[in-house]
Amino acid sequence: MRKTITHLCTATLATAIIFSPAIYAADSGAIQAFQATYSVVSEGSVSLKGESTRSLSQNEQQQWLLQSQASALFASIKESSRFSLDQNRITPLQYTYNRKVLGKTRKANLSFDWQTQTVTNDVENKPWKMEIQPGVLDKLSYQLQLQTDVAAGKKEFTYAVADGGRLKTYSFAVTGEETIETPAGNFKSIRVERIYKDNKDRQTLIWFAPALDFQLVKLFRQEKKDKTYSLLLKKTDS
Repeated sequence: MRKTITHLCTATLATAIIFSPAIYAADSGAIQAFQATYSVVSEGSVSLKGESTRSLSQNEQQQWLLQSQASALFASIKESSRFSLDQNRITPLQYTYNRKVLGKTRKANLSFDWQTQTVTNDVENKPWKMEIQPGVLDKLSYQLQLQTDVAAGKKEFTYAVADGGRLKTYSFAVTGEETIETPAGNFKSIRVERIYKDNKDRQTLIWFAPALDFQLVKLFRQEKKDKTYSLLLKKTDS
């Protein structure tokens, strides 16, 4: 039972921070600072409910900081990504991850060195380096890049992501439009689906609202036939 709760708490919170709401200014074509709150629900052998908050800010060096924090029952996850931005293309500089589940913690830190084209992965104080190429993103900054690309009118998306000590390919496609009901209001939204290869049981759907400068308003994820996770906008300050 303990292992089941640990797995579900972690999966729920991971889902909660899969996508963070980039505020895309229609007049300038640039992201803007924001803060938003979402409700999180996990359905499966154990049902869980929680909340996720995210924010985006800019420092004096013109670098951006994207932060996400989710909590549900026995678990919490905090993530952050510090990055630079040039013509709506994100270049990650540092990524941090801190997870607590049933009193156990896991920490990770990724430092990007673009002069040497390497990233130092430090997980549980055991660092190692990995070669990267221009355009590689981290597990949080790619989410912001996806929303920026949706706002730019693109229909298909592929990203190289430094994930788990290796480079992974994440692919998405726009699959339609729907009106989504949320506690913050009803919004006509663009639906985006993640493309999984050879895994029919997994599904991830994300809805972005143009009226909210392409904020994420809803997310639905299915890991297995009997396990689903959802995210729904509660309020936003942009």
